[in-house]
Amino acid sequence: MQKLLTAEAIRTYESELIKKMSSDFSLTLMERAGVGLANVVKNYSEPYLFICGKGNNGGDGLVAARCLHGLGKKVFIILTSKDSSLSQDARVNFEKIKTLVLYTIIETKDDEMLYKKLAEANTIVDCLLGTGATKEPSSLFEWIIKSINNSNKRVVACDIPTGLYPDTGNVSTHTIKANCTVTFGYSKIGLLLYPGKEYVGNVKVVDIGLPDIDSNISLLDDDFVKANLPSRKNTSNKGTFGKTLLVCGSYKYPGAALLASKAAASTGSGLTALSSPKEVFEQITKAIPEVTHVDFDTKEILDEGQTANVMVVGPGLSCTREIEDLVIQIITQTNIPIVLDADGINVLAGKSSILKDVKKEIILTPHPKELARLLGKNTEDILNDKINIAMSTAKEFNCTLVLKGPGTIIATKDGKIYISPFANSALAKGGTGDVLAGFIGGLIAQGLQSDIATCLGVYLHGKAGELVSNDKTVFSLLPQDLITYLPQVLKIYI
Repeated sequence: MQKLLTAEAIRTYESELIKKMSSDFSLTLMERAGVGLANVVKNYSEPYLFICGKGNNGGDGLVAARCLHGLGKKVFIILTSKDSSLSQDARVNFEKIKTLVLYTIIETKDDEMLYKKLAEANTIVDCLLGTGATKEPSSLFEWIIKSINNSNKRVVACDIPTGLYPDTGNVSTHTIKANCTVTFGYSKIGLLLYPGKEYVGNVKVVDIGLPDIDSNISLLDDDFVKANLPSRKNTSNKGTFGKTLLVCGSYKYPGAALLASKAAASTGSGLTALSSPKEVFEQITKAIPEVTHVDFDTKEILDEGQTANVMVVGPGLSCTREIEDLVIQIITQTNIPIVLDADGINVLAGKSSILKDVKKEIILTPHPKELARLLGKNTEDILNDKINIAMSTAKEFNCTLVLKGPGTIIATKDGKIYISPFANSALAKGGTGDVLAGFIGGLIAQGLQSDIATCLGVYLHGKAGELVSNDKTVFSLLPQDLITYLPQVLKIYI
């Protein structure tokens, strides 16, 4: 899996490396970054317009401009400050190029030279601000950003698009919209999280010689799936692959129970049992006769749970006082992992401390609004700080948390974060979350650790959505299609 780092972690490791090597090793790192940037930019059409801020991000751009000039490419540079204001390393590289390449300095808004050079360029390289930016761009930079975005030219961002916050994926009011982002050493978290991901284009990671760095944040990929899918020996029986007990469905939402149950069985659960109101189960058994019925009674559910390997609780239950009591009793009395989804989470709004009483493991699968309701926060609070809130919630409740959405985030109780690479508007449809809960439950039933099963479930769910969308468009996906297409997905990895 690809490691993702915070901007602070990158700076710390670079600083330690410079101290270890020599005081001027920072120039070596800048040279490597600039050469890597140039190697990507040269694949775009010249003339190239480099717009450089006064910091090291601008210095990386100056190195790249020099390299491209050396290849005989047409290059022009705009500085946003006098050369005396450049960072030390940027100033060294400016001295190397100032007599080779034409440049101008723009320090005020509405300078006609910017419009002129934007019109002449075919490719613009954004070297205004790097990963150290922590506040909204200045009015000058806002004007430059708007001008670049309005130019309709190809844009390559150096390390990170200006205006995008590297650790959260949040964006400023004015943010560069890049076609490609060339980032150095390791990918930054914000390049993979929305809304920032919409601004980065294709991401190219350039090796600048940083050492192998430990990170608790990773991007899920195909290799993870291949390495962790449960094995299935020919000598196995139905008991080998465990039992999933689902507590789902209501008169109003019978489909949720159908989707979750079928999803659990389709991922390989050896036995699948459903506790739902009788009239709901009678509808469901016609569609999935493989699923057995458990009376919708607290004692019966708890008794059945003693022979199960995992419970999936919540899809389509509805939010009543009776359901709240049921969920609380399951949480406090069950000794197997629980996947808590939808109304299983909603009924605990204002009572989240109960989650600390769970006897085994719990996997929470909220979307941002459900998590906000559970924690007593605003949805915007969640969206503005997804990584930290996911991490703190997993730690507080000693659980695995799935924060659903584009680029779904999985946080584990031991402080690890996994990010899904999938973002698909086709999944923005009622019922897809029920399928995900069933996928996760069915995988846990087969003996996988809860965090591994959760990551697999999220990834398989996203991959299935991708395949369905390719065939049926993002408009026409139905949640049940994710189950229908699951065999195609699994064939990729087995």
